[in-house]
Amino acid sequence: MTLPDRAGARDVSYRFQSLDYLAAERRFNAYLAEFLPVAVERVRPHSHAGVEFIYVIQGRLSLHIRDEMHALDAGDSIYFDATLPHGYRRSGTQACSALVVTAQAVS
Repeated sequence: MTLPDRAGARDVSYRFQSLDYLAAERRFNAYLAEFLPVAVERVRPHSHAGVEFIYVIQGRLSLHIRDEMHALDAGDSIYFDATLPHGYRRSGTQACSALVVTAQAVS
């Protein structure tokens, strides 16, 4: 199952392909993400419960968390509180993909 950042939108900044869609009793969600080039003003921040882990497979990813931008290259990873507004976009001309894992925070 592949999901764009907004269903039916023309200019999306990412597409997520679920890697565990058929798994029963999931404790986390794993995705192969393709990030697309969009203008920084078109990044649509979102938030959700829990935490998020991103490992960049190829290319350069711009990750916007609140008012900060983090540049991640292939081989870089980040773990953050997903309740903070965040958005993504590809930087540069090279294709950009990453493994994205989301999970509920354990208290």
